[in-house]
Amino acid sequence: MSQPGGQTKSKDVKLVTKQVITPDVLKEDKRKVKLLYIIKVLGGASEKALVTALNEMKEKGLDLGYQFNIIGGNIFSPMVKEDITSLLYLGYVENDPVSKKLKVTNNGLEFLDTQTIEEDFKNNLNQLINDVKLKVQAIDEENRLKNRRNNRRY
Repeated sequence: MSQPGGQTKSKDVKLVTKQVITPDVLKEDKRKVKLLYIIKVLGGASEKALVTALNEMKEKGLDLGYQFNIIGGNIFSPMVKEDITSLLYLGYVENDPVSKKLKVTNNGLEFLDTQTIEEDFKNNLNQLINDVKLKVQAIDEENRLKNRRNNRRY
């Protein structure tokens, strides 16, 4: 397509290489296993709410080793995004198309049953989970209302 002034636009395709992840590799990565367990305990959460919850847990002393960045009041973490992508790829987590929440699949539950998670981690998580769950629910409700409002415009 020609643009005014005789210029043409082109789109570049960027290829990003990633390490192939298998269930055996995941068994060795305790951080991803703990992330899967947290998603299970929360009962599902949007990606934004999950990142906020993990940041909140880190501030309260339950650190999984994720680095968080805050820009314009929004918390994000490329490391969390990468781990979620790995869990999605393996089919242990699914993204619900209606609620836009990440939920643990049956395969993910079966995988968690075969894994041993430290009791110390579980106890610390259980102490923090009620406060964190309230924040997660508030963020998810806000997203739901935004999506509902946007869908009405069309």
